[in-house]
Formats: sequence, C-alpha cells, structure tokens
Amino acid sequence: MGCLGYPSDSFHVDRIYNIVDYRLSNLIIKIKKVFLKILYALYVSRILVNGINKDLVKQIKGLFSELGYSVVNNDPDIIISVDSINNTIRKYFQKFRNKIIINVVQDGSSVIPLTKEHLGGSLISSFLADSLGANLILTTSTGVKGLYSVEEFSWLNGFSIYKYDHKVVNSLNKKLVTEGKINVYLDSYEGNYILYDGYSLVGRRATADLVISTHVDNAEENTDKLYLIPAGIYVGIKYLESTPLDVLVYSLKMTLKSLYILNDRIDYIVVSSSFQNDKKLNQLSKYYYSKTIYVSDVDELYSCETLLKKLQVKVLLRDVRRAFGVITCLGVK
Repeated sequence: MGCLGYPSDSFHVDRIYNIVDYRLSNLIIKIKKVFLKILYALYVSRILVNGINKDLVKQIKGLFSELGYSVVNNDPDIIISVDSINNTIRKYFQKFRNKIIINVVQDGSSVIPLTKEHLGGSLISSFLADSLGANLILTTSTGVKGLYSVEEFSWLNGFSIYKYDHKVVNSLNKKLVTEGKINVYLDSYEGNYILYDGYSLVGRRATADLVISTHVDNAEENTDKLYLIPAGIYVGIKYLESTPLDVLVYSLKMTLKSLYILNDRIDYIVVSSSFQNDKKLNQLSKYYYSKTIYVSDVDELYSCETLLKKLQVKVLLRDVRRAFGVITCLGVK
C-alpha cells in the first residue's frame, strides 16, 4: 500500500513465518482493557532501529527523526531490524512480542512487518518501503488482498475504535476478506473521512457494520455495531503572521501524513494566544473541521511541544520545521 493509501507496486506472499500468524493472548487481553484509549496503543512514535547494515540503519534513523518520531535505544513502540528474519525473531521477539517488529533485509530491498501487521505494522512498513524504494511484503488476509483492516481504516482516518472488542473486529475483518464489503453509516458526524476499497457508505444504521459518530450513548453500547469516534488529534503550530494560508494548510497536511493519517481532519489546532486575531486560523479550522485552542503563558522561545504539553496531550511527533519556517508537532489525548 502506497504512502497515499493506494496499492503500490509492492508484492505479497501468503506466508513468511508461522510467527506472523501467532495469536498473542496477552496482547488481546491488554487491548480489551484499553477501551477508549485504544489509539494510544495503535499510534506509535518511539522507534528503535538496529542491524548489520550500519549505513542503512543510519538512513532509516534519519528518515524517522526528520518526521518527528523519537529514535530511542529503549522502551520502543516499533523495532526496525536490518537483518535476516531468523536473526530478527531470535533477537527481538521474546522481549518485544507486543510491539511492532519490522524486518528490513540487509540490502534494503524488502520490508516485512513480522508482528501487529494489522495494528499499524503494515502502515509504518509501507511508508518505510516507499521511502527506501523497497518491496513491501504483507502476510495478513487483508494485506494480501490489498485491503485495509478495520484497525487500519480507523488509523488512516484519525478515529478511535470505541470499546475495542477483538471478536467483533476479527469478524468484520473476516467479512471484508470473504465478502469484500463493510457497510459504514455516519451518525452525527460531519467531518472529513475516506472510504477505502471494501468500505461502502449506507443510509440506514440497521444495515451498517461500522458507525462513525462523534459520541456513543448508553443505548448504542449494547448493539452489535462497531463504533468509530474522533481520536482526539491535536496539532500544534508555530508560524509567522505573514505566512500564507496555503502554506499552513500544507504544513498540517504533511504533519498528519507523517503519522500516516491520510484524512484531512484534525480535532484541535493548538497555537499561542498571541495569534487570537489571526483570521487565517478561522479558515484553517474550517478546512480541517477543527476547533482552535489558544494557549497563554508561553514565552517567546516556546517550542511547539510546549503547547501540547500544557494541555496534557501525549506528544507523538516532536517539533518539525516545515515550509516558510512553520513548525508543527502532533499528539493525542
């Protein structure tokens, strides 16, 4: 799948290792406990990169660092190993089985997500493969068919899966593969969304499998529908008042794509209170269906991350300088 959400020239195989089909009971239990904060487990930002091709390791580190990811040596969300599959599994699987593990072959010609492929592994791997000009090898039933799983559909659109139920999600993914269609209903939701292959909009809730809504009431909780709600995406931005509107729009779009959110929708745009009279922000908010939050009590040398941290937002993408000196960062809450 290409960086813009469409299938690229990547190829797929049915099996790489039995390990990719391994059902992690501990992961399932952990996910069920997360509920509304499931997107914290899906969106990832801490990356450990290691391997035997030091030049390629350095290139990959630089790539993700430039996008705002945190390249770390411990407590990673993602492990990218430049090595053989056998060595990658032997070195990382026992300790990091609940993390995304991605294998890159030594010459950089192929990228293979080994764990949590449908929980973000395929998306991060897709971006990496496109950046390296490598083949992307996917092995899940949805990935082999060039379809996005329910979890990936949620990620790409910036939604959270309300009260994640492993059985319901698995059932819908199976339906997507066998029938090629999942029905989507919009309930009190007016923002942007993208319907990918296999997802169709319906006019009645009764015929829907997925319901996109801004909230879920108690009566709806007991239905057999799976609900997607806005994930609470916050994007902080620093800029000069002379910066053109189209540059601000482009900067925010690139920030979303850095986390592989391809839907032009942001829940909250966060700026310093010194920009309260900037009319461009009203237009920017309309474009992204956002609310604008003005943060006061920040000094002249404040960082973009400071804006988010003052709101107790979990920062996923650190400060990145965009066009015209615009600086953005991204988090979820």
